[in-house]
Amino acid sequence: MGFMRDDPRGFLISLDLLFAIIPLTIVLGMVAADMGNILYEIEDTIYQSSTDRIAQDTMNTLAETSGDPYNWEQTGVTPNITGLAQYNTNTNKSIPDSLDPNKLAVLNNTDIQNLIGNNTYGFYLIITSLNGTPATINQTFGNNSVVGNSSSGINDIVRVDKVVLCSKLESVTSLVGQIFYSGQTRIYTVPSFTTNNLSIRYYDYYILFVNTGGNSNSSATVNINNYPINLTSTNIFQGYGPINSTFLNTNSSNPNTVTLNITTNSIGSSMNFYIVEAPKNTAPSYITYSNVVPQNCNLTLYLWT
Repeated sequence: MGFMRDDPRGFLISLDLLFAIIPLTIVLGMVAADMGNILYEIEDTIYQSSTDRIAQDTMNTLAETSGDPYNWEQTGVTPNITGLAQYNTNTNKSIPDSLDPNKLAVLNNTDIQNLIGNNTYGFYLIITSLNGTPATINQTFGNNSVVGNSSSGINDIVRVDKVVLCSKLESVTSLVGQIFYSGQTRIYTVPSFTTNNLSIRYYDYYILFVNTGGNSNSSATVNINNYPINLTSTNIFQGYGPINSTFLNTNSSNPNTVTLNITTNSIGSSMNFYIVEAPKNTAPSYITYSNVVPQNCNLTLYLWT
């Protein structure tokens, strides 16, 4: 009692402090016990953010650039940077969101993994045609056993989608929606296109007509660098090729010139004209309108750690 008489206020203050420390101690204990979960959540958020960024960067590089070098699909070596966009040699620029079918034809899992830049990431890339398009394109790369598989043990899977233009074969030059004139011969000038020794080695070139009016009484002569190719009514609307490689310039600075002479003897109709670049050993029956004309497709990338 003497102690309380000597310093009653200090004793009460200490007692108050003790009562205040008890709940604080409980809170600190709960925080310490839960610190592992908090750190895990922070780490998971950081990984998720990093995976999101890598997936977006990978998609943008694939769809919007032609890669390095821009013609890596013709070199036969692994590209420094993998890009799938078509390249306009006249402007020396990539055509964003317009995929090059020749790049798709030689693309492999290693090219994509090198672009991602980290072997700890798994991926799955799929290209599908959108509903309502005339042809189906379905190419897949990577590991498709993880996506949608709850037993895989992987929960944090990032998905990135992009609508792109793509086709199975590439048209190197074309005239679209041209009109036939009844009983007349008309000369059409087709935009020039470039070939070289390397492209001649890896690709064949075909002539494709798409007739929209059903005119079967026509004949045509296609002049490539003043070499005439005569087409009859039986093949003018079914395609022709491959074009004799001696007709094509192999000097990259000297484009191939193309003129088209068509004679029709009945009611005029319209047509589309294409010169198609196809990998060697492509079956002629594969050179069709639905395989040549670009269509809207969905490019989807899944990425996980």
